[in-house]
Amino acid sequence: MSDTRGWGADQVRERWAVPGADDDKYSRGVVGVIAGSEAYPGAAALVVSGAARAGAGMVRYVGPPRAKNLVLTHRPETVVHDPGDAAERLPRAQAWVVGPGVADYPEQDAAIGAAMASGAPLVVDAGALEAVAKARAAGSREAAADRVLLTPHAEELMRTLNALRHDVSIGDVRADRAGHARLLAETARATVLLKGSRTLIASPGGTVTELPEAPAWLATAGSGDVLAGIAGTALASGLSAADAGACAAWLHARAAELVSEGGPLVALDIARGVPAALAEVLAE
Repeated sequence: MSDTRGWGADQVRERWAVPGADDDKYSRGVVGVIAGSEAYPGAAALVVSGAARAGAGMVRYVGPPRAKNLVLTHRPETVVHDPGDAAERLPRAQAWVVGPGVADYPEQDAAIGAAMASGAPLVVDAGALEAVAKARAAGSREAAADRVLLTPHAEELMRTLNALRHDVSIGDVRADRAGHARLLAETARATVLLKGSRTLIASPGGTVTELPEAPAWLATAGSGDVLAGIAGTALASGLSAADAGACAAWLHARAAELVSEGGPLVALDIARGVPAALAEVLAE
């Protein structure tokens, strides 16, 4: 079944959590981030910026020194943790974003394993997609399917499906984006956000939501890292994975429209535009 009916500002406004007078940084939602690496430190700063700009009450970051320093340079309010300590005793968070930019750091991999084992809601991107999908397909499903959001682009979807023993090519994926997103959702028992000019969200059971076409300028390095952070904030507020993904994708696109004014943009610009996009939606 395909649900393409008018996902837009009204749906975001109905679902997005707005803090009240009695809220504090914990009740607003704590987002944990395991991202970045010595090779790709920028991914960490982009995920954290996306989460913070989307309204997380607190963002915790787990990663190696170079990435940790870059995170603190861009977002000094972030609470940082050593990966080895986090693997042994996972910090408290209402949702975790794992995978963007991770590479060859065993302690960080162990922290991702701890986040999976905790049963907390997860946004899973890039370097963690195959491991998490394979674990869930094998029956390791501490978090429910509607609390786990996998966020591949087309090539990552192809690679993840091949890792799950589905023989598909990139041409196959592009010819039937919805069908292959549903296939991953069913195999991994998770919600899938397939990135693209028209983002698709597929849930186990066959339901697919298609977002409006996003600005083509969003096809820029790091854009997906910011999206993962926004989705992490939405999950931490208590939304289902499907609603969190749809809200995040819509806000991500609207923020890009606001800051680019029809021209090029870079990933941090998108994060910078999220508060204005949210303010616009909530004021209507």
